Amino acid sequence: MNVSASPIKKSEILFEVVVPHEEFEPFAKRAAILLSEERDFEGFRKGKVPYEIVKKAVGEQAIYERAADLAVRKMYGDALREALQKSPHDPEKEETPIGHPEITVTKVAPGNELQFKAKVSLMPHVSLPDYKALAREIKKREAKEISVKEEEVSAAIDWLLDSRATEIAVARPAQKGDSVEIDFEIRRGGIKIENGESRRHPLIIGKGKFIPGFEENLIGLASGETKSFTLVAPDSWHEKSLRGSALDITATMKEVRERNIPALTDEFAKTAGAFESKDKLLESVRAGLLEERLAKEKERIRMRIIEEITGKMTLEIPDLLVELELDKMADELKSGVGEMGMKWDEYLLHIKKDIAGLRADWRSEGEKRARIALTLREIAAQEHIAPAEDEIQTRANEFLARYKTVRDAEKKIDPGALKEYTRGVLRNEKVFEFLESA
Repeated sequence: MNVSASPIKKSEILFEVVVPHEEFEPFAKRAAILLSEERDFEGFRKGKVPYEIVKKAVGEQAIYERAADLAVRKMYGDALREALQKSPHDPEKEETPIGHPEITVTKVAPGNELQFKAKVSLMPHVSLPDYKALAREIKKREAKEISVKEEEVSAAIDWLLDSRATEIAVARPAQKGDSVEIDFEIRRGGIKIENGESRRHPLIIGKGKFIPGFEENLIGLASGETKSFTLVAPDSWHEKSLRGSALDITATMKEVRERNIPALTDEFAKTAGAFESKDKLLESVRAGLLEERLAKEKERIRMRIIEEITGKMTLEIPDLLVELELDKMADELKSGVGEMGMKWDEYLLHIKKDIAGLRADWRSEGEKRARIALTLREIAAQEHIAPAEDEIQTRANEFLARYKTVRDAEKKIDPGALKEYTRGVLRNEKVFEFLESA
């Protein structure tokens, strides 16, 4: 076997392998045996069929193509080690392959040598700045007092009260604050726009969930009444092609329900979560908002620290690591779409994108995420940070507890993948805690 290698570039190594005919030939014999085990040959036991008979049945090229697969599998590891030895690199730095190699057989034929080439991604070598000093500097520079304003507490209470509103059907024209159901149709220039029609569509007048002016035009309509009006799509309209266009709208009131929003009283507090009084409810809401604000601030500081560290690094990231991050981003989006009750294909149709377009849009973010992942991994290695096995199992069990039964979990979760994912999450959490305490 002869191996030639190119210099390592962007954490990838390219090498070519030539296997002389005399080394390759035994693999052809083995391939013929394997092929003879996969089909019936009259008068012979499986795996005991003469080579010439197998060749006549399947063709000699098929035998050699199988042989090439066997040879590549057998020789790839040694070929990679030899390629790494021949390719110029820092001998003090260990080169670690990641992912699956891209292997192409370039020559395979009876009576000839075997040739194949491979592209292998390698874990990049990360040279970190003084991350402890940077963490201390950023914490000092970015520190600020976190508090909750009373108007924020009031807004949260108003949302809670509104969510507990009761409704009763009324035989009167709609007013602001009513919950209504309507049929509507939207046209531009006489042509119905995409998704411009709905039946018994629910909305609360005054919430501002529709195009500006839409809800105001419903005020005064009683059940069974229809109204036509024209509005201009604002510059913030989700469909760019309609922005600034005159939209002709026809709406029919189907039902009007009066909403009764409860008052904030001690009695309401008891029903809202077993609070002793409205003051205890207010105290809980205030504490919850503060906890949420502190968590967001903690995450903001963490991202500032890691972005500052990665910003001072010179690092070429192999395409494979970026692609893996894009895979994760796609999986995250698919999961979110599923939780909204929407099918993935329908979502793509709605946003008028395909997965290739999304991945192209995400590439910059994918590179950033890959860079951050490499940084956290290297800090963990240098500081010997790793979660204990019992921590990993406990966190994994918490995730699995979301499923109704063990069988449901087994259908959707690979236990090994979950464990490794959990290991990474906990390791990163510990790295951030280390940086926060630096």
